Amino acid sequence: TDTISGQRNQLYTIHPEDCIDCGVCAIYCPVDAIMDPDGNIVKRIKPRDIPKAKVDPDFCTGCDYCIEICPEDCISLVPREETDENSHMGQLVAVVNEKKCVSCKLCEMVCAKNAIWVDRDTPYIKRPIEMY
Repeated sequence: TDTISGQRNQLYTIHPEDCIDCGVCAIYCPVDAIMDPDGNIVKRIKPRDIPKAKVDPDFCTGCDYCIEICPEDCISLVPREETDENSHMGQLVAVVNEKKCVSCKLCEMVCAKNAIWVDRDTPYIKRPIEMY
């Protein structure tokens, strides 16, 4: 993306105006060169070990806020399996394409119903990275 730029074998620059502070760059860095705010090097983990956003259809109202904010375009709305006409739930429910999800947690931050979240039990970056 345009968020990080530079040339191979030189220092790269993280552009704070484009950075969403998800920490994915630190997770994928092959040389462990990115530090958290405490100065600890953030260890690289395998992409399959990065937690993915989950949706609880019992709480999702189909409002689409998570879709609008997702930088990876990995959330969509699908018809709800069962809909009670008297329910506050909409006809649609959010689903996450786990192959595209980078665990940035923006969807979690905008969900007023706490229907979407990133699994906190999986070890991954928990604090924002330091920008130089």
